[in-house]
Amino acid sequence: MTHTNVENLLAREHVNMDPRLREMLDEFPKFRKEILPSKYWAELNKKALRQISDSSYENFKRTVARNYFTFIVTPWNHQTRFLMRSLPFSQAIGIIFGALFAPRHKLFKWYQSIYYNLLTKLLWAYVEENDPEHLLDRLSEPLQGNPPRVYQRKRLISQDLANSFLEYLSIMDTDVDKSEISTIMELGSGYGRSAYVHLVLRPDCRYILVDIPPALYICEKYLSDVFKDRKMFPFRPFERFDDIKDEYENADIIFLMPHQLELVPDKSVDLFINISSLHEMRIDQIRYYFKLMEKLTRKYFYTKQWKESKIPYENVIIRQDDYPINKNWRQIFAPECKVHDLFFEALCDLS
Repeated sequence: MTHTNVENLLAREHVNMDPRLREMLDEFPKFRKEILPSKYWAELNKKALRQISDSSYENFKRTVARNYFTFIVTPWNHQTRFLMRSLPFSQAIGIIFGALFAPRHKLFKWYQSIYYNLLTKLLWAYVEENDPEHLLDRLSEPLQGNPPRVYQRKRLISQDLANSFLEYLSIMDTDVDKSEISTIMELGSGYGRSAYVHLVLRPDCRYILVDIPPALYICEKYLSDVFKDRKMFPFRPFERFDDIKDEYENADIIFLMPHQLELVPDKSVDLFINISSLHEMRIDQIRYYFKLMEKLTRKYFYTKQWKESKIPYENVIIRQDDYPINKNWRQIFAPECKVHDLFFEALCDLS
């Protein structure tokens, strides 16, 4: 897909959009081939832009978030089956009945509310069982974005919060030296679900979020509102790192687009994260980002992807063995993914 096609594809959507979002979309012509959105992502972006236009940013956790890692699946989905097997029978049955009679959610169909409630409650019960240090006590789903109201003991919970916590444990509850992790970069950060959990549980860390709009637009707006006391480096165009160096290095939360990563200093990231987005790219894009990640990362790399993924519109299948993981990296953690057993996880030490 050419620069012109991507620009035209996105520019046709919603003339009266927020100028901040338009400013971000105007960056697409600067992208080199390797980081242009795939055809699939171009279509997904169009869908997200329509959702923002129809339901507004204020409802993004009921609309746009469902394009990423918020699932509305049937009770016989592999996730639901895994969780049902993992919990005591009486607890699972209680959750099923609770989901049937819980309040319905606006912007959801009636059965979508039931499915969402069921998976969310099952997932939260599972993460509670896997939290011996009671870190979950420090987490509650922020109200920004109008999340579906599902409560556990008067605490607002969500699938995204539970999944992000499991991913956090996959990194931090392993053989890593936490004292060496002070700067985290996430490629494909979505609206910032993982960043929220890391920033709450590791408030001493700085977090760099990298994505394309409209995801980056939502993410910047969301985290700036949730973490009002943190220093932000909002997205902006720049040609040289020296032009923004002082503000960048003093910021707690940083927002970038992919074409700016080549300007970031080498080995300036302690932990590089990618969750559920590499598998939606072309293989040339995956190789490009792996090279860039290795250039930027001093210590750790964590990834979570489908074991096998067919890229819509591209007629390409990406399998686990296709990811160019360097044989010299020390593999710390590579089990089958919990709950999402069609995914794999890997945590590597690059040093």
